[in-house]
Amino acid sequence: MSEKPDAVMHWKNPLAVDNAGAETISKSLLRGIQLRRRVAAGLALGTFVIEHPDPSTLAALSLAGFDFVVLDMEHSALDFSGLEFLIVAGQAAGIAMLVRPWGEDAGLIGKILDMGANGIMVPRVETPERARAVVEQARFAPVGNRGFSPVTKYDSLTEPLAMMDEATFVVVQIEGQGALARVADIAAVPGIDAIFVGPYDLALSLGVAPGSAQVYAAAERMAQSVPREIGLGIYIDDPARSGEWAARRFALQCISFDGRMLSSGARAVVTQARHGTAGKKRHD
Repeated sequence: MSEKPDAVMHWKNPLAVDNAGAETISKSLLRGIQLRRRVAAGLALGTFVIEHPDPSTLAALSLAGFDFVVLDMEHSALDFSGLEFLIVAGQAAGIAMLVRPWGEDAGLIGKILDMGANGIMVPRVETPERARAVVEQARFAPVGNRGFSPVTKYDSLTEPLAMMDEATFVVVQIEGQGALARVADIAAVPGIDAIFVGPYDLALSLGVAPGSAQVYAAAERMAQSVPREIGLGIYIDDPARSGEWAARRFALQCISFDGRMLSSGARAVVTQARHGTAGKKRHD
């Protein structure tokens, strides 16, 4: 007779280590728990890394005060050869690391999570069936069917199956018009932590320009169909709008992205320098 699912989930790792190294590694692996708490409390600030996937970028974002980062494999040149290196670098800098995969390949999500990512943000989830397929790869049994390999880093956890399952933060993106009508069913899939609106792709699906009022009106209507225990997220270009979206329950916020912030900061520096130089010349 097989063991009960709860007993399997709480399997004790016979090789678990209790020392300073284990404490540091386990803290990195379990950052998704803290992220979930921040979302439940009302605000978790993150951003996308798309154009400059480098450890120095992640250190700068940590120093800026971001709570999490999404490593975007969908829109960047980032591949698996550099992914684990960046996940570890970001966690060492104190940030929860989510990854956005590029497609629906079998095993893709599990492979990302095996590298130590604290969660996933899956694009273009249009149906509850697709949401269930995401959970199937992201969660251990009985909720999902994620495979487990007792790799060395899990020796930092006394109950790796239960602890990793709790710490994995699963986000699905609503980016199509068809998904809007099904969002209640998508949010009802067990194992989903948050629903995230991608306003640019949603605008294209609605046939309107990015930034149009129709996109944000659709997001607000969508929020009414999502239970309060499920987090809501959105991408925001203008950080000044963070407060108003948080007031609408959109607590999981990605503000801008790495390349945009670098460009905006550089422009501000040049503008300030040229303004000061011009004033000096007039004074002389």
